[in-house]
Amino acid sequence: MKCVICRNGITEEGYTSLVLERDQTTLVFKSIPAQICHNCGEEYISSEVNKELLNSANRGYNLL
Repeated sequence: MKCVICRNGITEEGYTSLVLERDQTTLVFKSIPAQICHNCGEEYISSEVNKELLNSANRGYNLL
């Protein structure tokens, strides 16, 4: 897919990390599948992966 940020790069499959914060809690997710622009480095996470991450984060916050 063509990058919507730099408009020059093409994205490639790769992995990224994501940090979510709420109140005094920080969750770090590593090795998340993403599309990454080879030109500017912008990262795109699919809606399915995003839903899974948010569900996991909510479960994690509820455990505290």
